[in-house]
This record gives sequence, C-alpha cells and structure tokens, in this order.
Amino acid sequence: MAKPLVDWFVPTPEGQRAFKQVGINLFLCIASLLVPGLLLYSSLYALAKRKTRSFEILSLLASIGFIASSCLMVLECNMIRSLQLFAVAIGVMKALDLFARRHNPPQYAHDPMPSHGLLALLYLTELRYESFTPNTTRLGPAPAPSLSKGKSENSYRNGRGSPKSKQWKPHFTEQGNLVLHAILFAILQTFFPQSNPTVVALEVLLAIYVLWESLQLLLRYRTSPPLFGPLYTATSLSTFWSETWHSAFASPCRSLAYEPIRYTLPERYGVPVSIARALGVVASFGLMGFFHVYGLKPLLPFDALARIYAFFILNGVGAVIEDAIWGRETHWGKTILAWVFELAIASWTVEGLSVPRGLKNIQWTTICDVGEV
Repeated sequence: MAKPLVDWFVPTPEGQRAFKQVGINLFLCIASLLVPGLLLYSSLYALAKRKTRSFEILSLLASIGFIASSCLMVLECNMIRSLQLFAVAIGVMKALDLFARRHNPPQYAHDPMPSHGLLALLYLTELRYESFTPNTTRLGPAPAPSLSKGKSENSYRNGRGSPKSKQWKPHFTEQGNLVLHAILFAILQTFFPQSNPTVVALEVLLAIYVLWESLQLLLRYRTSPPLFGPLYTATSLSTFWSETWHSAFASPCRSLAYEPIRYTLPERYGVPVSIARALGVVASFGLMGFFHVYGLKPLLPFDALARIYAFFILNGVGAVIEDAIWGRETHWGKTILAWVFELAIASWTVEGLSVPRGLKNIQWTTICDVGEV
C-alpha cells in the first residue's frame, strides 16, 4: 500500500502529528476570518459605489467581527494563532484606514475603470493601494507632491524621505536582490556565531526581507512595484524606514496616527507644527509597535513583547532626533550613527526573544508549542 504523501515529507510520528495540527489550525484560522472578511469586502464594495453611510456601518461591523473572531476562535497552535492575530490586526487597520479616508478615498489611477466588485477587491488586497492615487508605493502612480503641504508632509511615511526620494529609481531587480539577501542570510547562518545578538539581529532583518519579498513575487499583481529597496542602501534612520523597508502599513500609520496628531494639535491646541509632526512620527511607530506586539503575543513572554514595542518607539524617537540635527542633509557620519543605533537596539531586542541559535536548532516537531512555558 502506498504511503501517504505527508509520510514522505514528515517521516517521524512526532512530525506528522505537528504537521496535522498545523493543517487543522490553519483551516480553523481561515474559517474564523471568512465572515469578517466578507463584511470587509462588502464595506469596500459600498465604498467603491460611494455609498458612504453603508460603508461606515459595514466597516465598523467588519472591525468588530475581526476582533470577535479572534476571541471566539482561540487556536491551539501558537504559530497559527499568531498568524490569525496578525490577519485580524491587518483587517481592522484596513477597515479603519479607509473609514478615516472615506470622504476622500484613494482613486483608481488607470483606464478603463474596473467594475465596482473588482475595485473593492483591489481595495481589499492592495496594502499599498498600488492601483490608486494617492498610494504608499515609492514607484507607483502617486501624484506630484503638493506644495501647499510643505516638504515634510510628502516625505514622511513612518519616518522621512531624502530629497532624492521623489525621483528615486531602483537600479536592481527584485529577484536579484532577493537572491543576494538570501545569500547574506545563509552566510550569517553558516560562518558566524549564532550566540552573537548582532548577528541574530541581522538574520532577523534579512529573514523578514526574504520572506516578505518571496510572498511579494509570488502573490503580487503584475504591475505591483518592488516592496523593498536593498537594505545596504539605507543612509539614515529616515531613509531606512521610508525608502528601504517595506511600506505595506504606511497608509494606516498616516491616517490613524500621524495625520490626526499632526493636524489636530496645531489647529485645536496651538501646538507648534514641528512638535506635532514629531509626535505624529513617534505615534506612527507606536502603532506599528502595537501591531507587532499584538500579533506576536502567543509566541513571546511579556518582557520580550515590551522590548519589541520599545524597539519601535526608539526608532521613532531616533528618526525625529536625526531629522532635527541633520534634516535632509546626507552625511557619512549620519549613516554610520544610524546603522550603529539600529543594530544596537535591534541586538538588545533579540536578546530577549529566545530566538533559536540557527535554523538547524529549530525543533520543527514542537513548532505549535512555541511560546509555552
């Protein structure tokens, strides 16, 4: 009798049990997201038809549905539970982001205009709104910067761009850079001590790059621009976060954190614009810190989660201080200090995460038990 396919890839009984547990929990995870996902799509369909009131009701119901699904369906596999919470957070941020922009939503940037159903699907699946304007891509069809908002309003994402960022064109292929970063990851895994927190921090950075970029190349639309710039091109904290790192969640950071603080504080309370802008940047990093802490909660203890949140807040504060000192000026000292600062806080962060010392030391048979004491 022929062996089941799973027996060939996962030969041990422990591995087969773990594989089946992952499969069952993944199915339950998808099932738990179906109803709120349909509510979110329905809300975006209403937005595409400019039925604002219907969109408001459905988007709030979708947000409540996502949160309720995570409470009602608590998965046993911690790894899949983490994926579930990340999906919930992304769904809620998507709903609230477009809720905040409902009176002036992103406009489809090409001809001919697709059907309302397809437009809603694009709203749902494009984190950066690549097919729309305005968007948070670096190479997409974003409109020319508005002079009325000044230089900073168009350069901030989670941080701040350089003067060259608006004309920046990548001189690389996504596939080539993916291979290059994967090779760098393999070199660190093979030839460097895995007990060194700085080595592990670089590996985490490269692993995120490789995983996200692989998914981008696999799942993206044909016209989607690159997700990352080469990590080695970052010349400051601001350019790292605004030009090099992915901008998948830049839109909710702007609409839910940066813009409310940037505009509300000066208009209502007379706070200087420079201070409001700086607080908005830190708040954007704080939102991303909360996003990561919420998603990683099943996998890490409280002290590790606190370090992750501190990592994002420190990056926000660092970007603000860097901008106050140098502004948009490019300087080798600025680049060195940025990388030293980034690697220092990243190393401190990973020291508290109990990251396995190399891929070879990961216990795949207990992958669902990660995070359990």
